[in-house]
Amino acid sequence: QGAKQLPESGDLLVITKSLKDCMTLYSLGINAIAPCSENLFISESQFEKLKKRFKHIVVIYDNDQTGIHNMQKIRKQFPVKCFWIPRIYKAKDISDFYKKYGREKTLDLINEAKETIK
Repeated sequence: QGAKQLPESGDLLVITKSLKDCMTLYSLGINAIAPCSENLFISESQFEKLKKRFKHIVVIYDNDQTGIHNMQKIRKQFPVKCFWIPRIYKAKDISDFYKKYGREKTLDLINEAKETIK
């Protein structure tokens, strides 16, 4: 989901778990895609193609047990950074965070996260 909207290349690509998270990130100027399910990830060949196009690839799944478990599995198989929203915010994903805290606070969170990936 969201793959057809990607530019040819870029600095950052976020792989997230849902179309609504992709849409939230796109509204903030961030390239994003989502597999069909949080329990699935892209194939190795898809990842290699994306790695050639984007300088940084970050996985952002939910900050629940399933999301964190799946990010750990992905990180073992692929050279990606993983990020989840700290639980103190009581928002399980980026679209919930945006809804609860608004655009500016979401951009602040994303900018903080960008510092950890570089």
